[in-house]
Formats: sequence, C-alpha cells, structure tokens
Amino acid sequence: MAAPVAAPVAPAASVAAPLASAPPASTAPTTPPTPVPPPSKPITRRFESPIINEPADDDDDDSEFAATHFDPSLQAEAEAAFRAATLPGGPLIPPVPVVRSGAPSPQADMPVRQVGRYEIRERLGRGGMASVFKAHDPGIGRDVAIKFLHASLCEDEEYRARFLREARASGGLSHPNIVTVHDVGEIDGRPYMAMELLDGESLADVLEPGKPLPIRDVVVMSIQLARALDYSHKRGIVHRDIKPGNIARSKGTLDIKVMDFGIAHMESSKGEQRTRVGDVLGTPQYMSPEQINGEKIDGRADLFSVGIVMYQMLTGQRPFTGDSVVNLALKIAKEEPTPLNKLRPNIPASLRRVVDRCLAKAPDDRFPSGAELADALTRVLAEIDEESQAVDRPRIIPLRVKWTAMMAAIVAIVMAITCTIILDRQYGAMMQQVADSGAALTRFIAVQNATPALAEDWVTVDVLLAEMMKTRDFQSLTLSDKDNIVRASSNADAVGKAYQTPSGEVLGELGGVKRTRYLVGREPVLGFETAITYNDKVVGHVALGLPERPLESVARLSRTLMAILALVTVLAVAIAMYVVGNWFSRPIKLMNEALGEIARGRYAFRIREQRKDEFGLLYAAFDQMAQALQDRQALTAGQSKPETIRTTAALAAAAAKGKSASGSGSKEGSRSSSSGKPATVIRTDRSAGSSKDPSNDRNR
Repeated sequence: MAAPVAAPVAPAASVAAPLASAPPASTAPTTPPTPVPPPSKPITRRFESPIINEPADDDDDDSEFAATHFDPSLQAEAEAAFRAATLPGGPLIPPVPVVRSGAPSPQADMPVRQVGRYEIRERLGRGGMASVFKAHDPGIGRDVAIKFLHASLCEDEEYRARFLREARASGGLSHPNIVTVHDVGEIDGRPYMAMELLDGESLADVLEPGKPLPIRDVVVMSIQLARALDYSHKRGIVHRDIKPGNIARSKGTLDIKVMDFGIAHMESSKGEQRTRVGDVLGTPQYMSPEQINGEKIDGRADLFSVGIVMYQMLTGQRPFTGDSVVNLALKIAKEEPTPLNKLRPNIPASLRRVVDRCLAKAPDDRFPSGAELADALTRVLAEIDEESQAVDRPRIIPLRVKWTAMMAAIVAIVMAITCTIILDRQYGAMMQQVADSGAALTRFIAVQNATPALAEDWVTVDVLLAEMMKTRDFQSLTLSDKDNIVRASSNADAVGKAYQTPSGEVLGELGGVKRTRYLVGREPVLGFETAITYNDKVVGHVALGLPERPLESVARLSRTLMAILALVTVLAVAIAMYVVGNWFSRPIKLMNEALGEIARGRYAFRIREQRKDEFGLLYAAFDQMAQALQDRQALTAGQSKPETIRTTAALAAAAAKGKSASGSGSKEGSRSSSSGKPATVIRTDRSAGSSKDPSNDRNR
C-alpha cells in the first residue's frame, strides 16, 4: 500500500526529536480543509519494493527514500496529506499546495491548544509521516516537542502500530546521546509522543559543502554517536535512518543527540524481524548496501551510515553521489568512495582505517558493535591528543643526545689542551736536540779544519768539506779564513768572496756557537756559526746550515697521530655515553608513559618489567601507587568489598558479652536493642585511613 504524500520539512527554530505532526485540543473548533490545487511537481509515493527503477528529482534531498510517479490520481493523497498537517481540533496553518519545496508554509495566527497536560505553542516542522509542535508542560514548567502521526497514516494499521510500538521503544531508551521521550499516547485516535526539546541545530545545518569540520571535533561527536547506537542496538532497536539531519548538536558544544527513531527497526522478544524483507526505508545517500537491497538488517547497517556521516564531516562531501536513485544505489552497493587521504591528507591513518571499516560493503567486515567502534575512535582521539600535546610541548633534547654531546665536548676539550701541550713540548725537545747536534757538529768541523786553516791549505779544506757534504744532509757548509774570505763552500759561487751572515732570527749562543733561523727561498734553515781556533788564535770561521724540513715532518706526523688519537678517544666516549644515555632514557620513557596512563584514569595499568636496580624499585613503587589508586576508585564507586564488616549478629554477640561484663552497659544495650532501631553496620576500609590497618600502611 502506498504511503501518503511526502511534504517538505519546515525549518525548526529549535532542534527537536524526529519531525512529525501534532494534534490540537479536542475542544478547538474543527475547520474543514481547503481543497488542495493540483501539484505543480511530481507527487512522491513511498517506495516499498527492493527494486529501484525510478529516479529522484533531487540527489541532495534528505527526504525518505521515494520513487517518483506522475499519476494524477494521487490528488486525493495530496489532500489527505494536508489534513495530516492539522491537529485533531482543526488546522494550525492555512492550506497550501503540496509541492516539493524547501520553503516553509506560512502560518496563521492560532490559539493555544491543549493535548493532555501539554499546551501546544507552535509548529516546529513537518515531515512526510508526522509533524512536530513545540509544547509546554505547566506541571513542571518544561518545554517539550510533541510529534503527531499524520491523520491519513492513522488509518493505516501498519503505520499506526509501527508508530506506537517504536514510540514506546524510543521511550525505553535513556541515554545522554539519545533524545529523551517523556510521554506516549493518543488523542482523538491520533498517536503522539512528547520528547525532549533541544537547544541547538542539526548536523545538516552545520555541514556545508566543501567545508569539513575539525578532525578532533568529528572524532568526539562520532564517539558519542557510536555509543548511542550501541545502547539502542543492545535493546534490539536499529535506527535505520542515521544522517546529519537526525543528529542534533547542542548549541556551543560538541554534545550530540540522536533523533528520529520514526522508522527504526525493533526486534521482538523472539528475535523475529518486524519489518518485512523487501521494505526499503531510509534516506538514499545514507543507506547501507543491505538496506538498498531490501535485505535483513541489524545494527551494522547503522554503523555503515555512521561511516558516511563521518566521511561527510571529514571531507565536506558525501562518499556516494549519483544523478539518480538507481545510480546512487549501484554506487553504494558496488563502488568504493574516494580515499580520504586524497581529499584531506592530514587525516590520521588510524581514523581513515576506522571510516573505511565502517564503509565496508559486507556487514561482517564492519565493526561488530557500536561499542567496538567507540573504542576504536577513543584510541584515535588519544592519538590525536598525544600528537597535539607533542606539538604544544616544548621541544627537548633527549638525555642520550645531551649526555653524548656533553661528554664528547668535555673529552674533546681535554684532548685538545693535552695534545697541544704535548706537541709543543715535543717540538721544543726536538729543536733542542737539533740545536745541540748542530752546535756539536759545527765545533767538530772547526776542530778538524784548524790545522789546514792555520797552514792556509785550502785545497785540503775544500776536499774535507766536499766529503762532508756527501755524507751529511747539510743545507750549506762554508769555511772562511781569518779575514772572513770564503775559502771553501758548498756554494761554489761564494768562494773568494767575503762571507755575509744570513739575516734571520737569532736563537742564541750555545758553547761558543751562534744559532740563527733564516729562510733560503721558502725553506727554513737553522744556522750555526763558530770560529776556528788554534791555540786560542782565530784562524778562520765555519758556518753550517741544517734544513728544518725533516724536523717539521716529524712534528707534522706527531700532530697527525695525536689528532687521530684524540678523535678516536672522543668517538669512543661519545658512543659509550650514547649507549648509557639510551639505557637510562628507556626506563624514563616507560615511566613517563605509565604516568600518562594514570593521568588518563587507567589505574589498571602496571609496569611488568622486572629490574634489579634503582629503576626496578621505581617500577615497584609505581605499581603500588597504581594499585592503591585502583582500590580507592573501586571503593569510591562502591564496588570493593570492605575489609571488616560487623553484621547485626556480630553486634548482638558483642552486646551479650557487654551485658555479662557490665550491668549498666547491659541495660543500656537492652534498651538500645529493644528500641526497634536497626543495628549499625560498621565498615572499615582503606579509605577510612585507620592507622590500625596494616594494608593502609603498606599502601602508604
């Protein structure tokens, strides 16, 4: 049987529970409805076949799943739909043409109606099956929303029974994220329900195309949605129409409430399915594949719709779109949506996996329950918060890096100072050795050539110098007479000329030998000069030049070896300190994570690692602290057993002993026991802080 005409939903000033119509007081005068003119657009008929073969005239329409027909005979249904928009006592609004339009119908001035104890104030919205009115309960001074089933649908026993059955089912749901149903009843044969009136807006009003919501806000609201659905699923109620328009967000907060259980599926006590297989109910863009196919559904169908809503909140667009209902249905049943990371790359991978699992085509591939979905989203939220805290937290230098850099720098400085001193001392020692050797060699040459120089036998002197130049690595060797004329020299051009001492740095005199440093070209040379004497008579002079290059080579080699030694030492210390720092930082990191678990209220967390050092003692102390906090939490919740409970019988026994010990005490005890007052139950536990409790001392 075709359902009546679906009319547009008027925008509500306050977000109420699922949209429907409300009846007026029976005392109000009845005004006959004005005939409705022929519809200017196709009239929609409720679709009850699992085969979808007619296009919808608007892909973005969030109305219930409907097929479009052009049958003029539906004029009567249009008139019935208008009659459904009236309260039992008369119409609240003037008659308007029934067209698919988002514009609200104009309202005429209307008197206050009375429905039971509720005073009808104004109409909030109108849907295809019902209308919602704002009402006031004067008994407790509370505004409520009252939903009435359309009058034309009241004639259909199936719709009537479904409305009443599922209204009562919604009334049995008491959850902070589900709109509360206060009352269910009938007036003039019209069923109605009174429910919580919300101050806020629906997610459909919040969501704008191309404007995604903050990731953390999406996760927070999705956790509440999953918990609300898990609560209803455990009570045998499947919503079947989860969409942004049926999710209300409280004004200025992230608190949400699920609304409109108007087409919810409710399992009977025997588990039989109330809805016929083949019925297709819901909003096309948010249906699960099994809803599209008219198959048997369970709570996992709602989780598919949750995945679509999450996808839309995260990306600003629906995962499935089509230019017709058939095209849309095929995409939902067969095609995968565009990956989230392509539309919003900064979505965490864990959240993408949750959404993808919700959108799995096969129900068995989705989360088995809303509780597991909520748990998965809670882990995602913790991950997001930890990353946010890591970004906001001041950047630190890890201990292993800090200790490594510190010790490496200290060792490098020490090695640099030490090597500099050692090399300087070493070079000074080598210079002294060369100076001593050069001075001794110069004196030896002077003594050896004293007799030839005295006899002015310069040929012999020249031969001796030539032999010395062959066997010694001398830079220069010059012998001059007493008049300072060069008689023999390694430089043949200087022979016969007056000897000139090379200009350079004077290094001093050692044993009668004058030492200098000068340059020949670019090469440094150590010069040694001394007089040739015979019986204390000067008969000539000897000048010896030794190249400083070999000495520089030795010093350079020493510096290289010392630098290598210093570098190896610094690297060894750095590696050792990195290992030690890492060894220390790992238990510190573990303790930090453990404290984070406690900060999040997870008192059951324990550090299971066993160590035989100070960290082991720290771990044990942490576990004791966590156990004490867990015990205190259990005691606060009234879940832990008292350590000592004195029952009435125990008190009676104590009173009997007291009677035999003290007559006055016995009389007072008798009067107390005979007064009819219950005996006091004394409870002693760790929270009492008794100093006599040994476990209390242990926990402290």
